[in-house]
Amino acid sequence: MKRSKDTFKLNYQYRIVPDKQQSKQLKDWLYKLCRIHNLMLEERFNWWECNRSPVNACPIFITHLPELKDQPTYYSQKRATHWSREFHKDLYKGVHSQVIQEAVKRVEDAFNRLIKGDSTGKRSGKPRFKSVRRYRTFSIPQLKPECLSVTANPHRRRNGGTRRDIAYISLPKVGQMKLIYHRLIPEGFTIKAALISRRADGWYITLTLEDKSVPSLKPPEIEATEENSLGLDVGLEKFWTASDGEIEPIQQHYRKSEVKLAKLANRKEGKPHKSASRRKLAKKISKHHQKLQRKRKKFHYESATRLVSRDEKVFFVEDIKPGNLSRKNKPKQDEKGRYVPNGQSAKSGLNKSINDAGWSQFLSILTYKAAKAGKSVVKVKPHNTSQICSCCDRLVQKDLSVRIHHCLCGLILDRDWNAAINIKRVGLGIFPTIKRRKRNRKAATKEAYTVPCGYSVGGCHFPAILQPI
Repeated sequence: MKRSKDTFKLNYQYRIVPDKQQSKQLKDWLYKLCRIHNLMLEERFNWWECNRSPVNACPIFITHLPELKDQPTYYSQKRATHWSREFHKDLYKGVHSQVIQEAVKRVEDAFNRLIKGDSTGKRSGKPRFKSVRRYRTFSIPQLKPECLSVTANPHRRRNGGTRRDIAYISLPKVGQMKLIYHRLIPEGFTIKAALISRRADGWYITLTLEDKSVPSLKPPEIEATEENSLGLDVGLEKFWTASDGEIEPIQQHYRKSEVKLAKLANRKEGKPHKSASRRKLAKKISKHHQKLQRKRKKFHYESATRLVSRDEKVFFVEDIKPGNLSRKNKPKQDEKGRYVPNGQSAKSGLNKSINDAGWSQFLSILTYKAAKAGKSVVKVKPHNTSQICSCCDRLVQKDLSVRIHHCLCGLILDRDWNAAINIKRVGLGIFPTIKRRKRNRKAATKEAYTVPCGYSVGGCHFPAILQPI
């Protein structure tokens, strides 16, 4: 869902069923676009390595400086003579011109994220050269509004119910193909663009729908209070814990199928290279991963819907970065340069569980569902929210294995529940932003500042302890 200044856009995904000739043509397009992607990226890397140094970096009176080339851009690469059809007929033959332009734009965006960063200033890694297996998507920027034809299905089900409508979509230079029309397009929306993707179980198309009649309304600003807000703490033992004590059990989809995937991988490695049996097992493994991905996404949608259906209007969540949490440990070397244990073998299981939970996808789905329901999701800093006591604000240091919070003030609470309460307090401003402190493993507790007020949780009032330890 995207709202611009004058229009309202939606993305609907459908499955398409091309015939043998159309499927072969789509695969051929992906192969050619992959080659164009790699050639364009290689030209940019070559220019960056040969022309980015300043002129005064070498002695100009001795060394001959060649003529500097202009930096490749989207328009220069699109109009360059060495990419013309005369020199690369095999890359351009049969492919729609706008599809090629979108492939060039894709290279431009990937390289800009490396050099300049995105809208928030965050820079991505170096763009990769794509293999044919990794290049699975291409874009069609323009489609006719009447490209989709839908007719009612005259047949009936055995119980007398109606069947799904019969739909066909027409793509430029590809022709008309069947579309599984499982979701009706809203009235007033027109088809503007399409995104074709190849997956383990077939081909899919994502249609961009636009409606210019919808006015651009600003979402209402909601003032968070004690009654209309909820704090959420995500974890691996429980998927999330709310500040009122409600929990969501975690669904370890990959962990449950890990043994089966290992057996399939071992069978695949035992087959001859480039054999038909090896390709069949690889396709079976891909379909199993796709099934796990869909299960995880369905669970995230159901959990987000359950939260949004509550009476609370504001949800305070952790501003976490799972990519940093699941990052590998840096290698360690001794004085002789030999590698020594760095704890990565013990952390590999934790990284696998973090990736299996899918926190980033859940938080993005929750933000999307809350926006549709007129609610808001606010991210707060989670530093030491599980270490600070939600009753007396003492710093009670504990390892990750300790799941119960014990404090000298008498509060005994689940570790995640205590963190959820602190997340809500930080969001409401009752407790100031908790700064990360240097951990002292030898000391069980440490002196911490307090606030001169009590705090109520679930109808229970916890008095503030003003004297530090």
